[in-house]
Amino acid sequence: MDNTLVDEFGASARPGVIDLLVHLKRTGHTLILWTNSRKERARQIILDNNLRRYFTTFIFREDYDPEEKGLSKDIRKVKGDILVDDDPAEIRHVATLGKHGYLVASYRKGMTVDRNEFAGLLKMLR
Repeated sequence: MDNTLVDEFGASARPGVIDLLVHLKRTGHTLILWTNSRKERARQIILDNNLRRYFTTFIFREDYDPEEKGLSKDIRKVKGDILVDDDPAEIRHVATLGKHGYLVASYRKGMTVDRNEFAGLLKMLR
């Protein structure tokens, strides 16, 4: 979520990400938000950015790494196929699980983003 869907403060959605989420939902994809953020913080960001309607499931840090050991996102637990993240280590981890990852640049407040940054993801999904 942080730096992938929204900026580091959770104050604004990444440019183009809402259009992407709308497209993915319309084309029948099931979206799960898996975040390193703690539930209390993440829920407020989800509410503030009107993200709830795009996702069927939410996984917060307490759900998969309650002892904060730095566990990676094991998308097999939710029958996931692709992880979209800004952390190269998470992308490498899903590859070791035989799954796909799509790396996006970390989004910071006010940053301009590549208008075609999701083209590769959409190609993977075809």
